[in-house]
Amino acid sequence: MPQAMGSTASLDEYVNDLTSSACAEFCADRSNIPVESVRARLVDYAGEVRLGATLLSPLKLQGRSVLEVGAGLGLLGVWLKRQGTSITLLEPGAGGFDHNRRLLDAVLEWLDACDTRILPIGAEALNPSEHGRFDVIYSVNVLEHIPQVERALSAMVGVLAACGIMRHTCPNYAVPYEPHYGIPLVPFKPSLTAALIPSLAREEVWRSLTFITYRRVVRFCREHELQCRFDTGLLAKAFERFDYDDGFSMRQGAAMRTGYRFLRATRLRSLLASIPPRWATPMAFSCWPGDSPKQLSDNCEPGTN
Repeated sequence: MPQAMGSTASLDEYVNDLTSSACAEFCADRSNIPVESVRARLVDYAGEVRLGATLLSPLKLQGRSVLEVGAGLGLLGVWLKRQGTSITLLEPGAGGFDHNRRLLDAVLEWLDACDTRILPIGAEALNPSEHGRFDVIYSVNVLEHIPQVERALSAMVGVLAACGIMRHTCPNYAVPYEPHYGIPLVPFKPSLTAALIPSLAREEVWRSLTFITYRRVVRFCREHELQCRFDTGLLAKAFERFDYDDGFSMRQGAAMRTGYRFLRATRLRSLLASIPPRWATPMAFSCWPGDSPKQLSDNCEPGTN
């Protein structure tokens, strides 16, 4: 039976419950997906919960209408719901993540959160007359998988409340590195990497990548008259995930793990924080309509061309 945890549980307790053998076995049984595959996905997405909680920490979410785009297994959304947030999960289950919807239903049952509102659509299908408007819209490592990402972002803007804000984090492919596979990319033309590694062309996740960049985000915000701010120091924080996120560490490969150990041993890690967002990956940014700046946190800088 599901082991529902109360809203007073800490984030660590919540994550530990989700990565337990009992949760994996329960969700495997409900979704008809092999338990080892379920266990691996739960570990991957559990790491994203902490990342997402950090992304949203500058915002007051309690009592607000919030939309998570590309909710995956719904782990972060349910955590926010337990903190008093009115959450809606958008999860179409595509682009190499077709198991997500079945597993999402199983996870919600485990967490005793089956009443959570779910939109099984692509972000580009959002419209205010059917889905309403949201005070906060966010995504965690999703934009790089959305076909026609600018069209999807436009639809998100269309359902954003007049005083609302969007908050997103994803890779910045201006940096020639692919975090899903832990491989370098052909600079300036990352899609050509598949010509050097032919097996990539058969990978559904690879085919879903949009290779979004800092400049594309800035251009989109300018064209839609949105204010935009990018977090600084995110590259340094990304390397810190090696210390606590085993799933992330394994995806990056032995070379990156060795590089991180070198940076930590030589104290060069602190220099990563000074790299400008346009040349750092991942990137995290906030955007909102109107002329007035929003006070989010001290580690943001305005987007520029």
